[in-house]
Formats: sequence, structure tokens, C-alpha cells
Amino acid sequence: MNALSGEGPKQPKEPEIVLVSLENANYYLLKGDDHLSQMLLADGKFPTPILCMNFNSLFDAKRALGDRFKPGACWAVNPKIVKRLRDTNCLIETDA
Repeated sequence: MNALSGEGPKQPKEPEIVLVSLENANYYLLKGDDHLSQMLLADGKFPTPILCMNFNSLFDAKRALGDRFKPGACWAVNPKIVKRLRDTNCLIETDA
């Protein structure tokens, strides 16, 4: 088979819920609005893992994500919710 046949290693699928962290203090829901209410509940049912991309500044986030990231258009997520997600191993964090 050649490389154009469509076979080969599969790319990892992006999680259904993606958060953006600015300065490890402010968190925004970039993707997964349909799951927000369940994610906020302590016993909610939502797809895991949740990806959290950490940026040092808004400038860095805008440079990496472009027009895809508009903090004013995103739901803000309370840091205590993010801590709970982290403590229950639902969160994959990456420094972007």
C-alpha cells in the first residue's frame, strides 16, 4: 500500500472539550459548549479527557489560536472547577 491509500497511523482525535488557560489563572471554554453544564456539576457526565492549553498571556494565545480564540465570546470557567477536573484526572494539560 502506498501513503495515499489512507492507511497508516491514525492521528489522535482532539478531545470534545477544550479549555484555554491564561497565566494559570483565567480559564475559558474553547470547545465543548454542549457539555458545559454537565462539566460544572460535581457528578456530571461529560466526555473525558478534557484538554487544557496553558498560555502565558493573551498575546500568546491569540498568536497560536488566531481568530479561533476570542475570550469575550467564550464561557469563563471557575478555577475551582478546573482544580476539581485536575484532581479527578479528567484534565490533560499542555503548555502551548
